[in-house]
Amino acid sequence: MELFLLLVFWGLLSWGVASLATSRGRSGWGFFLLSFFMSPLLGLIIVLIMRDLAQENQQYSERQREEYYRTKEREREHEKQLESLRAISATQPKAFTAPSTNAPSSSIADELSKLATLRDQGILTAEEFDQQKRALLNSSTP
Repeated sequence: MELFLLLVFWGLLSWGVASLATSRGRSGWGFFLLSFFMSPLLGLIIVLIMRDLAQENQQYSERQREEYYRTKEREREHEKQLESLRAISATQPKAFTAPSTNAPSSSIADELSKLATLRDQGILTAEEFDQQKRALLNSSTP
């Protein structure tokens, strides 16, 4: 009878270690078997020493969620800035004027470089860049 009670007590302790291991993201059955056949105390020590995978997964999920919301907020801010730039450019006349026909060719290259920079920054579209480039080149030919 005493052996039966000892096995029941041993099993309950092992079950407690298994439930703790499960709550920490570990295999409950594995820790039950380890605790039952080795020692519930040994199983408990191992569970407590090992990292808490459930908490790590939760923290990782929270970081991913925060990163997602930060990215979405940056995208919204970027879209607002683009809209304001488009509104400003639509209300103001074109600031670019073609150089006079007697300008030296090095200034045409400089103007083309400036236009390419504006295009690369997203201020000018590719279509606007081509129009300005054509106007610049047409005005430079005698």
